[in-house]
Amino acid sequence: MIMLALVAMSLVGFAAIVIAGQLRGYTPNLMMGARDVLLFVPLLAVFVWLLRTQRCKADFTLFTAMMILFTVGTVAQYRLFSDPEYGARHINEKVDTREAKMQVIKMRNIKTAYDDTKLKALFGTTDRDHLPQPKTSVLNRTFTLGQILFSEFTYMPLLGMLGLAVAYLFMKRDDVLLLIQRSSLVIGVATLVPFTFAVLFLARAGKIFGTTPWEPVKILFLFSFAGVLADNYRNLSRTRWGLPSGRFLLPLIAIAMLPALPFFALSDFGQMLVFYGVYALLFFVTVRRTPLMVYGSLMSLVFMPVFYFGIGLPNRIKLRFYLWWNLWQPPDPGVAWWQPFANEIQKAYHGQVISNLDAWFDQSSQLAQALFGISRGHIFGSGLGLGFPEVVPVSDSDFIYAAIGEELGLLGGIIVIGALLALVMTGIRTARDSRDMFTKLLAAGITGFLGLQAIVNIGGVIRLLPMTGITLPFVSHGGSSLVTSFVMVGILLAISHRNESERLREKQGSEPAREQFGKHSLVGAVNSI
Repeated sequence: MIMLALVAMSLVGFAAIVIAGQLRGYTPNLMMGARDVLLFVPLLAVFVWLLRTQRCKADFTLFTAMMILFTVGTVAQYRLFSDPEYGARHINEKVDTREAKMQVIKMRNIKTAYDDTKLKALFGTTDRDHLPQPKTSVLNRTFTLGQILFSEFTYMPLLGMLGLAVAYLFMKRDDVLLLIQRSSLVIGVATLVPFTFAVLFLARAGKIFGTTPWEPVKILFLFSFAGVLADNYRNLSRTRWGLPSGRFLLPLIAIAMLPALPFFALSDFGQMLVFYGVYALLFFVTVRRTPLMVYGSLMSLVFMPVFYFGIGLPNRIKLRFYLWWNLWQPPDPGVAWWQPFANEIQKAYHGQVISNLDAWFDQSSQLAQALFGISRGHIFGSGLGLGFPEVVPVSDSDFIYAAIGEELGLLGGIIVIGALLALVMTGIRTARDSRDMFTKLLAAGITGFLGLQAIVNIGGVIRLLPMTGITLPFVSHGGSSLVTSFVMVGILLAISHRNESERLREKQGSEPAREQFGKHSLVGAVNSI
């Protein structure tokens, strides 16, 4: 019932966007809207397949929360990409489409609000049907069926849903989980070596072939670290002064530090924050010693001056921190880290000299416009299609929460945050109920990835944290991030199903099948030797 209600609400949202677009002089592409509606068909098919064919016993709060986020994201994406201004490729085209929309609004206001005396004085006629019409030809954007079908906004969600089903099928099996844990160290090294090579030689502007490189390897790194921790958790639990023996602690720290080089090569502070936040969470779940929180806080205090003064940090990260602290004040033109960005912006204007203030506005306008939009949304928002989220660059990805906050208001933001909380709380419960350390760490790690990614994204948009360029799970559509998020929920569903199946077997009095993960793995064998 909830799933069908969400589909019905999305249809109402699409209709509101079409009507709002017509008020601004354009008709949103209906084929694109039909594509977005039809994406719910395979999602509902996966839901039915899990229930009827697989007899899935998982906590379906996971699936419901995921679909709420996906629904809000689908409506928000259609709102943005149906707007000809947002889809314009060149600055002149953006200017022309914005001017045309404003002229349509202006003439509609004149027709409805001006009396005959004003109309006669301005246009020499009182016939409202024959007043001068704005040029709206620039608002007519067409897409072929092929462009829509082969767009990443079509195949990426489909790949994600397929990934969810495949992840569920395999990750609920004991032999697959045992194989992954046995090979955890091999998985980590085999992932890191080619990944580091690709980052160092193929990455451009933090991306490889237009894709954020961390997304495809995020789950593999989680498999590796969770497997190593699961093999050593008994040794790590034996602590002195709250710390495990250096014999077991130092190798783990070395393994956790391996991805640091690619992080700095990509200047990707956001992903580094999420990754090491998850690593710290997994380590705390494994050792379960309160003094570790104290040591972690002390280490954070030690590194605070490094981040505050930017010692050894890449210029892109320094820019993000300065933008966080000084949004409205440009840096001094002579600052070393700012000069490369200012020069790059100057080149983009093809010889036209711009001031330092204008160059800073070019960098800071995205966050500033997002804050203005959220403020304008108030409680209930301006209404779908009636705000101006299209003026925020990359609003469909990093700043999708700003678009939701402007047109759906605080209410829309609460719906998104509430669904994220439900997803995270169910993930925590899944991790808590797991009967072995490996699946417990997998569930905790996936929950940490989804939760921290949401915190970093929303915190950056509302300027609570530095803006990092991380997407909002299931709400930012397109790209590998959506596929990774679907696969993560598939793994969580599989672990939740295993937990419930085990509970039912115990309740019926049968012998519980407690898998002894860790005794047969590669790291466990090495440690025993």
